[in-house]
Amino acid sequence: MKPDLNLRQVDIFRAIVKFGTVTAAAAALGSSQPTITRELLRLESTVGFQLFDRRRQRLHPTARALKLYHAIEEAYSGLDKINSSLHRMRAAYGEILQISTLPTFAQSLLPEAVARLQKEAPGLTVEIDNGDPRNQSPISGFNFDIGLIEGEYDDPTTEVIRLGTFRQVCLIPAGHPLASGDGPLALQDFEDQAFVSLGPNDPYRLILDRMFDAEGVTRRMPVIMQSANGACEMVQRGIGVTILNPLTALGYLGEKAVLRAFGPAPGFVVSALHPVDRPWVDSAGRLAGHLKTICAEARQRLKGLNLL
Repeated sequence: MKPDLNLRQVDIFRAIVKFGTVTAAAAALGSSQPTITRELLRLESTVGFQLFDRRRQRLHPTARALKLYHAIEEAYSGLDKINSSLHRMRAAYGEILQISTLPTFAQSLLPEAVARLQKEAPGLTVEIDNGDPRNQSPISGFNFDIGLIEGEYDDPTTEVIRLGTFRQVCLIPAGHPLASGDGPLALQDFEDQAFVSLGPNDPYRLILDRMFDAEGVTRRMPVIMQSANGACEMVQRGIGVTILNPLTALGYLGEKAVLRAFGPAPGFVVSALHPVDRPWVDSAGRLAGHLKTICAEARQRLKGLNLL
């Protein structure tokens, strides 16, 4: 049985593939050309097959060598991530808070919450990943201190903190026929209206579709967006109306768009997740507190607009 490669041999092989000549590889490794040549011969003896074709004073990796090189690069990619994480930790003045959040909260809740947190802990470094924290698991490894999701969640691997409970609202272009009136809008009010919808796999899109279909209400859908913020931008430009979470919608209330209540509006819950096996960092608890406060402030604002 032939021996495994050692790290020195891996470095030599990688350098030769990258630079194409023994001389260039030797210079990159701080070694000499005769030494690298000897090591290359030993390397090919170790692996048991030819690694390079010698053509016109250059070394061209064989098909097997390229497969080996790709496997090595994958390993180095993991090492690069480790070193990158280490460099960030060294550069941070204080604690590092890692947040995984749905994109809509990265644009609505988080900016204000992080701003308040930074005033309390100016040396804090916050790293935000726009991904669904529920897609992570104990097997793949949780990579967040706080995760932000919409809806309920029940999993023994995570602690769930309810931040706020709301109802979805209608965002309507200013001057639109549905923009004025008293009381909440009904399903029938949307008959033949241009409606900016979220993507076909969005859970709230599915709920709304079932509601409208059950009442036989037909909407026109000139635009379908994956992003709640993108849907609001479309509404501001007069393309249509939409129904979505109030935290995002409040950011677009103004001269170009108005908010109205929707009678059968689905509930909207904002929750924070914390992996139970991950130690609590002080800033995570503080952030959760600020998020709760901001959600409470949003509820008060919605109450003042008769949208609860």
